[in-house]
Amino acid sequence: MAHPRIDVATLTPAQRDGVACAVCGDERGQMIPVGVLEGGQLFAHPSCVAGGITEDCILVIGDVTTPEALDETTAFASDVADRLRIPARIAFGIDYDVRQYEGAVVLDSYLDSVASAVLATEAREADMFCLDVRELFTHPIDDMCGHCLAEGAKPYLVGDTWTTSVCDDCVAVTLAGTARVTPLVA
Repeated sequence: MAHPRIDVATLTPAQRDGVACAVCGDERGQMIPVGVLEGGQLFAHPSCVAGGITEDCILVIGDVTTPEALDETTAFASDVADRLRIPARIAFGIDYDVRQYEGAVVLDSYLDSVASAVLATEAREADMFCLDVRELFTHPIDDMCGHCLAEGAKPYLVGDTWTTSVCDDCVAVTLAGTARVTPLVA
């Protein structure tokens, strides 16, 4: 059974083999499993499955209802960006369409708030890329600058989103002075 957005009659061999997106046919970019056809796994870009452009980041779902919980989730989101090499946005409240993100990472504290419990359930039910804490820590830390490839880089907090790793020398170039090192407020 394939996702409703997939026209199985027009799939190319690359799409049938799981090499290309089963919706748009592009072989580049992160894809998620979207169905099985004749025993083969089909994959598609999250944006194609969602029917439009996704946010180019991972949604981090955890408790943010107290200052302590917010600090923990903020630190965790930095680890997400560092390990998965994709920007990580912290979910505040319930007003997110989880399908509009490249995936979700769920912190153990998600059951401590109604909003995060709902978002985590939606992410898991959407059959999208969704990791929990144990799975995240199987990915190595990336301390290479995404701009100049120097070692010793780290993510920076910009608004509610952690960037991928950037070295101190490249912060001004890559973030145009918008890096924020102060903690978020719940």
